[in-house]
Amino acid sequence: MERKDALRPISRRDFLTRTTGLLAGIAAVGLLQACGGSAATPAPTAPGGVSGTQSAQAPAAGSPKRGGTLTVAVQNDWVTMDPLFNTAEPTGFAMMYDGLIRWGKDPQSGVWGPQPWLLEAWDLQPTEARLTLRKGVKFHDGTTWDAQAAKWNLDRMIFHPASSAQANLTGIDISGEDQAQLEALRANAAGPFTFASKAVEIVNETTLRLRLKNPMGSLPSVLSSAGAMQISPTAYNKAGKDAYARNPVGTGPMRFAEWQSGNQVIVERYPEYWQMGTDGKPLPYFDKIVYRLIRDDSVRLLDLKSGTIQFTELIQGKDIAGIKSSGLTLAQSETSGNNYRLIFDSTNQNSPFVRQKDLRKAFLYALDRDAMLQTLGFGAGSTRQYLLPKGSFAYPEGVPSYGFDKAKATQLVKDAIAATPALAGPNGKIPVTLTVIQRAVDQQQAEMLKQFADSVGFDLTIEVLERAAWTAKLVRTPGQPGGEFQVATMRNPVTADDPDIQWRTFYHSKGSFNVAHIADPEMDARLDRASASYDAEARKKLYRDLAQQAYDDPWYGFMWQQNWNWAYAAKFQNFREPVTNLWIFTENWLG
Repeated sequence: MERKDALRPISRRDFLTRTTGLLAGIAAVGLLQACGGSAATPAPTAPGGVSGTQSAQAPAAGSPKRGGTLTVAVQNDWVTMDPLFNTAEPTGFAMMYDGLIRWGKDPQSGVWGPQPWLLEAWDLQPTEARLTLRKGVKFHDGTTWDAQAAKWNLDRMIFHPASSAQANLTGIDISGEDQAQLEALRANAAGPFTFASKAVEIVNETTLRLRLKNPMGSLPSVLSSAGAMQISPTAYNKAGKDAYARNPVGTGPMRFAEWQSGNQVIVERYPEYWQMGTDGKPLPYFDKIVYRLIRDDSVRLLDLKSGTIQFTELIQGKDIAGIKSSGLTLAQSETSGNNYRLIFDSTNQNSPFVRQKDLRKAFLYALDRDAMLQTLGFGAGSTRQYLLPKGSFAYPEGVPSYGFDKAKATQLVKDAIAATPALAGPNGKIPVTLTVIQRAVDQQQAEMLKQFADSVGFDLTIEVLERAAWTAKLVRTPGQPGGEFQVATMRNPVTADDPDIQWRTFYHSKGSFNVAHIADPEMDARLDRASASYDAEARKKLYRDLAQQAYDDPWYGFMWQQNWNWAYAAKFQNFREPVTNLWIFTENWLG
């Protein structure tokens, strides 16, 4: 039961005050769209580090220098330049687009939390949220960003049938909407977006009102996600959904120049950007940024050492020691990182993992997570047992988890075969197929998983798919039902963000990356109750109950985490820890 004070209005200042204690010790976030994930709250990193490394927040060195081209390397290819529909690489978005809210570090308290971006202020109350807009902002095509454009973007975020953010916006009151218009929108989802909702109201030229059906504690996190990045209504409605995806128009410090699929993305300085540099001229300092696609980790590192690129991320554990003597700098985050996970398809009725719940438990007990961390991550990370990382205010300390227990795993498999002999193949083992993405660490991890699984009574076959095929098989979106699989692996950015973002993304029946295809009304109801409150203690209890439910009926398995890191050349100046791969280079320069 919620406390009565949960019904009092909560202002932006009150929200920041309440969340200060919750956010301390949290590190930078991950965005779910980079393999599924979500944007969330970063926090201070532990200071210090070994030679050649630094904490993730570095001071500016010298005076800013204008001009030049920054070349950076990304690991994954882009599938769209529309942030609302993205399920893959988001790098470059934060330079082409501005968001409504960003997460940043308070210089006095050292705590990370929501800060103004295109929203100058926000006021959260039980049944509405008031959003105050920044003035003087224009899109790259000359369209003014004003209350009308902001409403259009929020309406698209809330109501477009393909929106990746819908599952995180269930607190919005949509009861008064015209159902005929919504049906027309669904019928023409690829065309211009002309739907105007009652849920988002224009109060005046600088104020919007969001109608809420209940308190929505996660709203600042949702409004900081990639899906809330502002795009030009003019450009989108002229081009339509698919054509816009290759010709983006935002309000960011750089404008889109070129996208060569499978190769690179180029953005160029927008000379009329609203934010000014220390020299009184519009940011950014760079003239151009080239994002090169380099999938191979060793090639990215070689290019960084040779100087052909100046910035990249996610240096593998085996390569970290080599950074020390290379003249490069490595910045590390202690909490945020890439969480390597297992997923069982809950809808594949031919899967032994659906027919026998204990086989999922057996698979999870068979995992030697310490061995995986040391072998695959070279110790540069941590083992994982839960969805939420340590540092989250809702971390489920004390809830049972699946530790390494080979004997228990073996017995569970034997019991399953005894109960249903048809599960076993001619060799007496249970045949299963593991689907993995075509990426070096994932394939090495698959070989370890095969050893673990085969040793307790499974007969595991590895299916390796390139990224698009892997996504098509796992992810269900409108018009893309997803294929059946038995067990798969994935890697998702994670941090101690608002718990609703992580839980809803992966476990809600409408979650944007619910790759286990879970449809559990009880879990949905708990998630909805947890998000419909500003009471941290009430929410914490509900998330603990969810963690217990996820343990009792496991559709995901959490294995190990590679801590997020960024490596860059000595001449790259003024590094600030980004929200994982949503790199913001607005105030950087090459010395």
